[in-house]
Amino acid sequence: MKRSKKFKLDKEAVERIDSEFDDRDLSDYTNYEVYEEEKPRHRFLKKLIIRLLILCGILLVINLAVLLYTGRLWFNEPKKRDYPVRGPVVTDSMGEIHWKNFANQNIQTAYIRATKGTTFEDGAFRDNWNGSKDTDITVGAYHVLELDTDGTKQAEHFIKAVGEDLSGRLIPAVEVRLRGLYRLLPPDYYDAADNLADFCDKIEEQYGVRPIIYCTKRTYKNIVATDSRFDKDKIWYESLFSKPDEDMKWTFWTYTNRVKFSYYESGEYLHMAVFNGSEDDFKKLIL
Repeated sequence: MKRSKKFKLDKEAVERIDSEFDDRDLSDYTNYEVYEEEKPRHRFLKKLIIRLLILCGILLVINLAVLLYTGRLWFNEPKKRDYPVRGPVVTDSMGEIHWKNFANQNIQTAYIRATKGTTFEDGAFRDNWNGSKDTDITVGAYHVLELDTDGTKQAEHFIKAVGEDLSGRLIPAVEVRLRGLYRLLPPDYYDAADNLADFCDKIEEQYGVRPIIYCTKRTYKNIVATDSRFDKDKIWYESLFSKPDEDMKWTFWTYTNRVKFSYYESGEYLHMAVFNGSEDDFKKLIL
């Protein structure tokens, strides 16, 4: 038996059929279904709701982007109760710093850039080094290592700039980072490791301690972690989007580059680091 195909009728068609058949009961007819046409008002409300949802989504994304850019929201901000000692990285790009007020902003420490390579000295280092003496925070100096330059000569340049006696200051630090073309064309990592080792040896000879090695994930993996000469050195690890690996033994962790304080000229964003330990542990880093 051949089945008849069903078809749909709108209300107007049904009313015509009802009038022609003297309002008979059409429930026995199975070859058509009543088609309820969507009202224009319902279509308008549906489109309006969809557009509002899209707009809310766009506004949410924009707000999140603004919060991240301004540093008000960050991916991995460590809690103060877990890491009570923290402070920024200081360079001449900040302009003049009013140290007495600057240091009174819930920070306990700071590292000031002193030198880079064998000739460069941070233009504001001496002012910052001297200005920080009159504050309650403990500061240290750090050197930016040129990966392809003799490490001993770089250490001698650093010592000349900061002085032969660092009593009351933090252990020196050395930054190991790929910059400029080295990001695309990395140097020979073995040569870079040799220069870093020579720098650390000379610093230890002068001050009796090895410097803290400030490294990114890339330089840690390719230079520091693969060379046994750095096994016992303290690590200052920069990881802006995640916490350091659980099996990593680190001393400082730079967790963001979007922090702002008051009382410095430029008002730019700063790198912020936390110390891995208590306040008593931190005091052990003071020479």
